[in-house]
Amino acid sequence: MDGKKFREKFILYKIFYQRSLSYVSLINSAMILFLFLSDLKKYNIFISIETWFIPILIVGILLLIGFGYLEDRFGFYRTEQQEVTQRTPQMNEILEKLKSLEKDVKEIKRKIK
Repeated sequence: MDGKKFREKFILYKIFYQRSLSYVSLINSAMILFLFLSDLKKYNIFISIETWFIPILIVGILLLIGFGYLEDRFGFYRTEQQEVTQRTPQMNEILEKLKSLEKDVKEIKRKIK
């Protein structure tokens, strides 16, 4: 396998890995909640983990979804993505080419008139 094909496969698998990390974060959240509920006994707070684990986990996930919705609704996500996109080298090249094309179009329109 040559270097270019290896790099393409590696990047593809890296993308698959990154996509699956969001599912790992759900599992991680559940484990943290379980440890938190287990530690409450140290502070004389007795809670039935078997009874409350799933409802608390569902409420926690719904709250996170709500925060994500609010972030999107207030435009924070959009602004963040615009900033990230502007810092991407490929996007800078595309923007420079677009500016050059706009300049050429304006010049052609000026010559036609």
